[in-house]
Amino acid sequence: MLCFGLISSDDSLSHAISEQLKEMEGGWQCALFPSVEEALGAWGETLPPLLFWDCEQADTTKEMTEFFAHRLGQARPSPLLLALGEPPELIESVGITEVFSRPLRLGYLLTRLQFYRRVLQQSPDVSVTLGPWIFAPRKRQLSRENGSEPLKLTEKEAGLLEYLCAAETPIPRDELLAAIWGYDSTIDTHTLETHIYRLRRKLMSIHPDGEDVFVMERGGYAVNPSWRMQGG
Repeated sequence: MLCFGLISSDDSLSHAISEQLKEMEGGWQCALFPSVEEALGAWGETLPPLLFWDCEQADTTKEMTEFFAHRLGQARPSPLLLALGEPPELIESVGITEVFSRPLRLGYLLTRLQFYRRVLQQSPDVSVTLGPWIFAPRKRQLSRENGSEPLKLTEKEAGLLEYLCAAETPIPRDELLAAIWGYDSTIDTHTLETHIYRLRRKLMSIHPDGEDVFVMERGGYAVNPSWRMQGG
């Protein structure tokens, strides 16, 4: 069961999210708090792995924000912090996993929660061999056995690559957008293709003229089978 922390003084929002989580598969334990102060008082030194913070409704005093930023910085890569509205600069500077705009679309949030469930269920040291690289999704990096400097991936790059690596068949564009971006209306129409391009440049930086790491089949993206069999 995954513990999900929700901080919001909006009772209707809290109730709606809590009820939706009860109906989702896999089991969710939802802890609701009306303010940051009460949440931190209950959690103490241990924050839940997944936290949703209603920034416009929650207590955002300078003292509490600084303490929250301090705790979050110590706890990386978890908890994953999802923010609704505009987060204070002190929190934003630490790093927010995803920001949701108002009005909140529950369907979008639930899609993203299912994606983050998959991320959190991975072991921190899980890795995938992909051509000459060792891909560590939780660490968001590509490394090589020769000890060279790892290549860092953004959160979305790592999520997209992990999703493609886990798939046995080509993934349609719409499914990738839903899984990684949740059909966010603010994303550009070329967002997926831009991220595929960036991943291709990083993965193929060693052998730029080699076989393409990604293939298009039946209108969907897939990892080239030859890359799954390569090594070293």
